[in-house]
Amino acid sequence: MNDTEKLQNQIKKLYEVLEANRYLSSTLNLTLVLERLLEKAKEVIEAEASSLMLLDEEKQELYFHTVLGEKSEKLKNIRLKVGEGISGWVAKNGEPVLVEDCSKDPRFYKKADETSGFQTRSMICVPLIYRKRVLGTIQVLNKTNNRNFDQEDLKIFQIMADQAAIAIENARLHNLATIDHSTGLYRKEYFLMRLKDEFLRYQYTGMPLSLLMSDIDHFKRVNTEYGHIGGDIALKELAKVILSVLNETKEEDISGRYGGEEFCILMPTANDKRALELAEEIRTRIEKHRFFIDGREARITISIGISSLPLHKDLVKDYEDLIKLADEALYLCKDRGRNCCAIYEK
Repeated sequence: MNDTEKLQNQIKKLYEVLEANRYLSSTLNLTLVLERLLEKAKEVIEAEASSLMLLDEEKQELYFHTVLGEKSEKLKNIRLKVGEGISGWVAKNGEPVLVEDCSKDPRFYKKADETSGFQTRSMICVPLIYRKRVLGTIQVLNKTNNRNFDQEDLKIFQIMADQAAIAIENARLHNLATIDHSTGLYRKEYFLMRLKDEFLRYQYTGMPLSLLMSDIDHFKRVNTEYGHIGGDIALKELAKVILSVLNETKEEDISGRYGGEEFCILMPTANDKRALELAEEIRTRIEKHRFFIDGREARITISIGISSLPLHKDLVKDYEDLIKLADEALYLCKDRGRNCCAIYEK
């Protein structure tokens, strides 16, 4: 590769880094942010795999938060003490490393490869640092086509790591202010603010918008049989199921806790068809889920009411009308025997 080609390649990579940074600043959904970042890192650095570990400050351990690559799921249960392995060394010392041959580096943690079946030949590992505080590490593994990572790769990867650290800290501060820490869903105040914003966006652009309102069927029975503590356990578990489904879709949908046992989901850009599909997926996932309260299995189901634009545009003059229609759709579910989903009908 001549000098002109090298320069063009560097410009192309820096442009891709800028594109990644633009996305990092566009959303506070940490899971989506980090997945997109690692995808871009793999592409720009031309690596076979990439992963990000966050620091559990209380236990002083690193755990895999996001992993992209072959057999990545098997790594999710591995935790490294600070100082253990190459990632642990980077977290402890706050310095990046480029390891050309991991098999010859005494810091290399072989158990990760043994668990996943992946063979790590080389690695770049960079600390995630925000205001002198280590948040974790980010790493790329094995340059494609048996090539070696170089200092140019390290420089570009360091830029991406710095942006990732800012995104992680922004998301953490955002969550502290907006998340209901009992369920992990957004608080009602923040959810309503987002609903209002998305309704205004619909008015300007005409892009679809849908709202789901869900209610646990016969929740009083759960409280009566298992007590209020048991009811709280059920709510937390149910919220986990909802978040799991939303994370799988990789859309910008958000969920909130509207009331005691009433949850809501905001779906920007989603029409009534996609809203009903998501509602059914959540409903069936909860119906199949095994809830254990105080060592006993509890059967829990939910009903979901849906309002959507432009489907209900003649009935919706304000964002509050979306709530009203979705809530009334819940009554359709109750008339139909509960454990179902319904789009609002006159």
